[in-house]
Amino acid sequence: MIHRPSRRDSAVALSGLLAGAAVACAAAAALWPSRAATGAEQPDKAGKNAVVATSTQPPAASSSTPDPVNVTMRPKEIMLPSQNPYTSGKIVLVPLRLTCGLSTIIGTHGEEQAAGQYCRIRVALTGGDAFTHTFDVAKTTLTTTAGTSIKYAYEAQEVKRQPEKIAPVGSHDRYEFDIYYDVPRDVTVNGFTFSDDEGGSTAQVPLPVRDWPFS
Repeated sequence: MIHRPSRRDSAVALSGLLAGAAVACAAAAALWPSRAATGAEQPDKAGKNAVVATSTQPPAASSSTPDPVNVTMRPKEIMLPSQNPYTSGKIVLVPLRLTCGLSTIIGTHGEEQAAGQYCRIRVALTGGDAFTHTFDVAKTTLTTTAGTSIKYAYEAQEVKRQPEKIAPVGSHDRYEFDIYYDVPRDVTVNGFTFSDDEGGSTAQVPLPVRDWPFS
């Protein structure tokens, strides 16, 4: 004799199965991560509505270090216009900044008064080939609107501990330094010249003409 369950028993069993399925679906939905939590919906090559993860963290700050030439300007100092490097022989030079109107300079072990006014030019120097060379500050001048040429100020260069000669200038090495000049107060500088130590032609660099307050 075959026992067949009653309709009432079948209904109860079916209800139990459906209830169990509903509980399982609810649990799965609770554990399944939300689409909003994983990313914004954006078109992608993988599909028209592929989900692309997006970060909620702010972008990291740039780790690049700014050029030190552009970090700090000293009193009265101006940035010279960007220009191509100037060359004498194998010495390559770029003028960076200019200052005039300085009455006094102070170093770590001394102080120097200008007979006229101190002018200072900051330059970047490079050796342009695979050999070593020499750069002599004595082979530089500042030119003026009066047509005169001013040699560098030895005492000021010493007080500020800036080089008078770089020897050797290493192959493709870069040097950045100041050169000081004692310029009469009644004239204005309008140029800078330099030459290498091996008979190269003199390079002439125009400088902006302006009035410099004296102090």
